[in-house]
Parts: sequence; C-alpha cells; structure tokens
Amino acid sequence: MQGKLVRLERPADQDYELMAQWFGPDSAAAVMAATEGDVVTAEDFRKLDHTGGLRQYAVRDGEDRTVGAVHYKAQGPFGGYVLGGAIGEPELWRRGFGAEAFDLLIDHLFHARNAHRVQFTTALYNKNVLRLVTGVGFTLEGILREYFYLDGRHHDGAVWGLLRHEYYAAVEELKRTDPTFVLPDTIPEADKAEARRLLAEYITSPTGKTSAGLLLAAVGAAERNAEGRAEEPAEGRSEGSAGAPAEGRAHL
Repeated sequence: MQGKLVRLERPADQDYELMAQWFGPDSAAAVMAATEGDVVTAEDFRKLDHTGGLRQYAVRDGEDRTVGAVHYKAQGPFGGYVLGGAIGEPELWRRGFGAEAFDLLIDHLFHARNAHRVQFTTALYNKNVLRLVTGVGFTLEGILREYFYLDGRHHDGAVWGLLRHEYYAAVEELKRTDPTFVLPDTIPEADKAEARRLLAEYITSPTGKTSAGLLLAAVGAAERNAEGRAEEPAEGRSEGSAGAPAEGRAHL
C-alpha cells in the first residue's frame, strides 16, 4: 500500500523488534496510542501477527526507514474492524506519516476487505489524534469515562467509528476536490474493462461455450429425441389399426 509520504508493508523480523520498543510500557508512542501494554516483546508481536490476533503493517517512509506500525483486528459481526498503531519516535510526529498510514489502512479495509465499519479509541489527552479525527469524517460514538490512566489520574477515552457508506461519500468528495486522488485499486479500471470486453467477445463468438449455451443445446436435443420417439409408435399403430378391428368383426 503506497502513499505520498509512506507505504505499508508486512513486517520483517527487525520490525517486530522496533514495535516492542515503541509500544512497550511507558514508551512515548505507547502513551499517546494508549496501548494496554500487555504485548511487550518482539515475539509477542510476531505471534499475534502470525496467528491472526492482529494484522500488522510496518510504516516505511521515502527513505525506506520503518517509522511506525499500524494494525487492525476483526471485532463484532462480519465486516467490523478495530484500528491501532502509531509513529514510533516523537521527533517524527506531526509530519503527516501517521495520518497517511491510517488513511492507507482504512482504504485497504473498505476497498479490499469489504469492511462495513471501522473504529478506534483514543485517549482524551491526545490532542494530535483528536485534531486529526475531527476533520476526516469519523463519528464520535461514545465516551469511555476514566478509561485510561496517566500521570497519576484517569482520563476519558473516545470511541470513533466510520461506516462503509460514510467512507465512500468521503471518497467521492475527495475525487471532486482533489483531481490527483485515486482509490488504490489492485487492478486498474482499464484492465477490468478489457477483461469484460474479452469475455463478451468470447460469449458472442461461434466457438464460445457457456454453461447456459450447453444447457440450451442439451434441452433442444432432448426435445428432438422425444419428438422422434413419439412419431415411431404412431406409425406402428396406423398399420395395425386397420387389421385388428377387422379381424374382430369377422369373428363376430
């Protein structure tokens, strides 16, 4: 998944080591991401990723450095996902890396994985994320009172959600206001159109075979066979019908 500033890739072994540093207890990124701190080693992150507990992506910048990580996990009915992650080092915050990384992840979930809704929770001390999320179409779905603990006291959390139709409405608005915006299709629309043209050409050609065409041919053949069998007994009866009744009358 490629953006203008960053790209998302599946993690390599060294990326799990970085995740353990960034999201371990009391690290700056973990505090701002409000992680629960129960995943603390590289092996913990690797196991979660490989077993499907979390689907993680390394965030790489234009110089091919791993600068952060984002993830999702399924939650609730089919099509629901929870997001998480952060940019690792504080000096890289507020450069647009995190915003674009989450944009790419959200695009992937809705446009490639058929998501119906995505959500995430942020602590109400994280002004950077709050400034971002309030301007990109998410809906505030609830307040978790005194949900996070930091600096000697509890802080509220906010749950934010985005539904499928809201995502595509935002996409249409982006298309209208930004001519350079293109959804990250796996296969270009021109290639899809060419594939449909090739199929239509095959269907209409004399040599094209389809299940519907084979079925119609089989039904037509069966009907013709049935008509032929119906005609044979009729001819047999016409030859014997004149003699049989006549013999019967003669005996009477």
